Amino acid sequence: MIESFKIKGFKLFEDLFLQRLNLITLIGGKNNTGKTTVLEAFFMFHDSINPEAPLYHLSLRGLGSISLKPDFFWSSIFKSYDRRNTIEMEVFDNNIKEKILIQHKKEFQKSVFTLQQKTVSITNAFQRSLPIESLNFIYSINDKYVGESYLTFDGQHLEMHFKDLNKTSRKVAFISSDAQQNHLEDAIRLGHLDIYGDTDSITDVLKIIEPNLKSLTTISQGDHALIYGKINLPQKIPVSQMGEGTAKLLSILLAIATHENGMVLIDEIENGWHYSVLPDILKAIHKMAKKYNCQVIATTHSYEIKKSLIKGLSSENLLDVTYIRLDKEKESIKPKHYESAMLVGALERGWETR
Repeated sequence: MIESFKIKGFKLFEDLFLQRLNLITLIGGKNNTGKTTVLEAFFMFHDSINPEAPLYHLSLRGLGSISLKPDFFWSSIFKSYDRRNTIEMEVFDNNIKEKILIQHKKEFQKSVFTLQQKTVSITNAFQRSLPIESLNFIYSINDKYVGESYLTFDGQHLEMHFKDLNKTSRKVAFISSDAQQNHLEDAIRLGHLDIYGDTDSITDVLKIIEPNLKSLTTISQGDHALIYGKINLPQKIPVSQMGEGTAKLLSILLAIATHENGMVLIDEIENGWHYSVLPDILKAIHKMAKKYNCQVIATTHSYEIKKSLIKGLSSENLLDVTYIRLDKEKESIKPKHYESAMLVGALERGWETR
């Protein structure tokens, strides 16, 4: 489990150090203090060998179409949109320090083959180097170099190139704040659990919101698949028709259950749920995270979330929770950490923690 996370030069963060991260970590703060940006940084750290990782944060922000220019979709991850800066990300996990440096390179020498004649024979081709822009990811573990990767874009194609890379990636999932979840991805995850007969626990939790739910099934329709639920109706219906809260809770539970020893990132965790069900929902999320050893990092604006955690979790289970509030001081972001005892005391005294 990740215990701390350092971020330098990523988006609005000059130098941010998050400590005492827990099985469940909630991140709060006013608007534009970088709550969602922390989740994006976690996602990029763990998914950096994916060519689409530097673009994923744009889709999370609702940008359905983007300009196909590196100065647009690469500059946005650097502090002040300045690609001359270097991004540093560093995590501590069980006394192991993993670090990534991200740098923009104006010229990456990509090897290409040019045919001299109209033939498929490789003997009639010659190799040359094509200069192209790239993002360079340099990886180290305990300050020892373990390889690097180069993400290139030639105006049409994103490609990832590797050099001496000898590291593994932690599985990570991102649950966005809006109601539009990836239904196909959810269906695939449920199918994976169904193979091992491990869906009943998911169904039981969803009954917190939909008491009439009896079972869940993945149903394929052409090139698509959806999760259907059996309730008190003549036929099964898509879970998405049972309401935003039910669909979101299902996405979260499926992500946790299929990311054992990994991480699930949740933006604005409270969206879609009435405050009265929050204690039971948070208790169930904690139980699922514990079962699968899956670390949950979530943002929130809600005062009720913290009250509900205290109401829903026992004193022992509250030890698995940390709350971090991000505050903007002039142009820098400063974190304030609340472990369980501090959070309980602050809420009992009516102190502002949002």
